Amino acid sequence: MTRWRGRVAIRARLALLYTGLLAAALAAFGSGMYVVLAGELGQSFDAALRANAEHAAGAFSQDVEAAGGLRPTVRLVSQLASTGGRVVVLDAAGARLADSAPSGSAALPISSADLAAAARHAKAVWDVRIASEMARLTIEPISGPDGRIAGYVAWAASTASLEAVLSTVGAALLLGGAFVVGIALAAGLVVAGRALKPVADVTETARAIALSGDFGARVEGGEPGDEIGELALAFNEMLAALEDNHQALQRFLGDASHQLRTPLTVIRANLDLARRPDLADEERAAILADARDEAERMARLIGDLLSLARADSGARLEFERVELDALLVDAVRRQRLAAPHVRMSVAHVELALVDGDRDRLRELLGIVLDNAARYTPDGGSVAASLTVADRRAVIVVEDSGIGIDEEDREQLFERLHRGRRARQLRPSGTGLGLAIARWITSAHGGTIDLAPRAGQGTVVTITLPVAAP
Repeated sequence: MTRWRGRVAIRARLALLYTGLLAAALAAFGSGMYVVLAGELGQSFDAALRANAEHAAGAFSQDVEAAGGLRPTVRLVSQLASTGGRVVVLDAAGARLADSAPSGSAALPISSADLAAAARHAKAVWDVRIASEMARLTIEPISGPDGRIAGYVAWAASTASLEAVLSTVGAALLLGGAFVVGIALAAGLVVAGRALKPVADVTETARAIALSGDFGARVEGGEPGDEIGELALAFNEMLAALEDNHQALQRFLGDASHQLRTPLTVIRANLDLARRPDLADEERAAILADARDEAERMARLIGDLLSLARADSGARLEFERVELDALLVDAVRRQRLAAPHVRMSVAHVELALVDGDRDRLRELLGIVLDNAARYTPDGGSVAASLTVADRRAVIVVEDSGIGIDEEDREQLFERLHRGRRARQLRPSGTGLGLAIARWITSAHGGTIDLAPRAGQGTVVTITLPVAAP
C-alpha cells in the first residue's frame, strides 16, 4: 500500500502532469478553432452585408430622376429590409430620405468621412451600436444615369445571431474540454497506479527487508520490456547479490571468529601454564615462544582482515608512477632476509613503469613471495622474474614447494580457504593472503593466476598494465 507522507504521490503527480498537458493542448486547439470559426463567420457575415448593400444600391439607382434627384420607393425599402437588417437611404449630402426602421428610431451613426469612403467604393464594414444592440454597418453609393452619385444606401445588420453561434460553440468547447480533462485525470490515476505498482512492491519489499533482515525477499511481477519492469528486475538482482554477500559475510565472520578464537585460546592457556611456579625455565621459555608465535599469527590475521575490510568498503588507492622492477628486487631482498631456509633470487628483470599504489603493490609482491617461501621446504628455491610484452608487465614467481591440487586451484583465492597440502604443512595459516592479492591486482586492472609447476612446486603469474609513456 502506497503511503503519501504529506506529499502528492508520484502517480498523482504523473496523472496531473499528463492531464495538464492534455488540458493545455485542448485549450490551444479550442482557442484556435474558436478564433478561426469567429473569423470565418465574421467574413461570411460581412460578405453578405456588402452583397445586400450593393443589390440595394443597384435597385435604388432606378429611383434616380433625370434631373439627378433621388426619390426612393418606400415599398422597395420595406422589401429590402425584409431580407434582414435595417436599410437607410441618404441623399448626396447625407440627409436621410428613407428608413426601414419605425419612426422615432435612433439614427444610424454615419459621418461625412463614412460617406466619403463609400463614394470611393471602399466597401468598409464596421461595428456600430444602435440603441442597446451591436450591429455591423456598410454604405454603398447610388449612381444616377449619368454616373454621378445621387445618394447612398446604408445597410446595418444585428450581430446577435453571430454572437449566439459563437457563444454556443465556446460553451461546447469549454464543457467538452472539461469533460475530457476529467476523464483523462481519472484514467491517468488508474493507469499510473498500475504502471507504478512494481515501485510500490519495491518499497514494501525494501521496508520488509529493513524490518526483518531477510534478503531472500523478491519483488513480484518484474517483467522486462519497460522501465518499471527493468527497475523491479534490477532490484531483484541487487537483492540476490546482497543475499550472496550477506551469506558470504556470515561465513566469513564465522571463520574469522574461529581463526581468532584459536590463537587467543592458545595464548591464554600458555600464559596460564607460564604462571606455574614449579615450571622449568626451559619449558616456560618454550611456552612463551609458542604464545608469541600465536600472537604474531593473530596480528597477521587482523592485518589481513583490515586489508579485506578496506577492499570491501571501496577504499580508493593512491596511484602514482611506480618502478615495478625496483619494487620487485626490493621485495625479493626483504623476503630473502625473512626466509633464510630457501634460496630466493631474481631470475630476470626488465624495466617496467606502472601507475599504481606503491604500498599496495609492495604488499602484493610480499604476499606472493611469502607464500612461495612459506610452502617451500628447507633447501628449496624461489625465483622471480619480470618481463614486459604487449604493454603488460608480467611477474612470474616459481617455487619448488609443495604445489597445489587441481581441485583447489579455483578456490585458493576465496577468503579463508586453504588447500589440503597447505593445511598439512602449516596448520597456522590464515587463508586470506591470496584474497588480498587478487583484490590488489584487480584494483590495478591486472590479473593473477596460480598453476602447478612442471615437476614440483607452484607458478604464480601476475599481469599489470604498463604506464603510458
